[in-house]
Amino acid sequence: MSSQKIKIFLGAYLNSTNAQNLNALALAHHLDKSRFKVFGLSLYSGNLKLEPIKGVSIFRCFNPLRISKYLGYLWGILNCDVAYLPKRELVSWTSFWLRLLHKKSFSTVEGILDEKNLESAIQTRGSYDNVIRSFQMFDRLYSITKFLKTYNQLEHHITTESKPLYLGTNTKTFLNTEKQITKLSNVIYIGRLLERKGVYDVLDAAKAFPELQFHLVGDGQEREAIKKHITQEQLANVKLHGIIDHSVLNELLKTIDLHVLPSRSEGFPKVILETAAAGVPSIVYNDYGASEWISHLENGFVVQSPTEIGNTIQSLLEQPELLQLNSKNAIALAKQFDWNIVIKQWEQEISNLYHS
Repeated sequence: MSSQKIKIFLGAYLNSTNAQNLNALALAHHLDKSRFKVFGLSLYSGNLKLEPIKGVSIFRCFNPLRISKYLGYLWGILNCDVAYLPKRELVSWTSFWLRLLHKKSFSTVEGILDEKNLESAIQTRGSYDNVIRSFQMFDRLYSITKFLKTYNQLEHHITTESKPLYLGTNTKTFLNTEKQITKLSNVIYIGRLLERKGVYDVLDAAKAFPELQFHLVGDGQEREAIKKHITQEQLANVKLHGIIDHSVLNELLKTIDLHVLPSRSEGFPKVILETAAAGVPSIVYNDYGASEWISHLENGFVVQSPTEIGNTIQSLLEQPELLQLNSKNAIALAKQFDWNIVIKQWEQEISNLYHS
């Protein structure tokens, strides 16, 4: 086998905090630079400071983006052997150049196309057929969980590779192996402040358990409505933190005992792994296949309803040893999905595609 490096284009903006951009940034950092030469994009208006990464070349998109992104994607395709295009941006145009230049490509399916997500996708791409077609223009397509593979195949006939391509997390950012929980006192929600993310289920739990302190981390267009609800319901045990950076969140998590993520439409929420690394287990709904990585009552809690959220919290108040066990096992869960481990599968799949 040739020792020549495989040139991989990460078709995402490495200095922007969209989930797919952040995943591409993690790939840029973790891909073995003795085997891969990496190319990526950045935005002139990106909200992350992008430090130079050894072995990574960046095309800096300029204003107007509607023009420069075409140049950026073409630059990446011209330079690469394999293109990873998670955003499926300009998908018909990039597909044309990939075929013309005989370059390999792959993408990932990172969410379920339920009614809400499908409606949004159709607004972006113009029609249902265009949405489905946007997944079919690659040499290989991966789901990021087994549940996503099954759901989207059954509901929308989107066919992906047999094995999922899991995303990772930077465990060391939040790792707290010395975490010691004595009893349940502080509960956290991390995410956008939107009704569809289940924030009001968290507030209902806060009302039911006034002896606990609830922390909401994040922002969203429903923030003011949520603040009003907190005031009207006299939820003195709820604190809104807004958006905080990783260092501040890391310090906050040292005081947290339980994470609640009551969204019913997720892909592979990294926040579960980030809190797990800090020794904070999660209560999540079962709608998106979370039991694929969370073992109920062992390293977290998979439930079906707000009532079950309340029942679980009550159990943890009565059985602190159960919370302690899940805290310890949550750290082990996070380590399984550390990028240093997960990246090996990504490298193998890229290499297999390149040599196919």
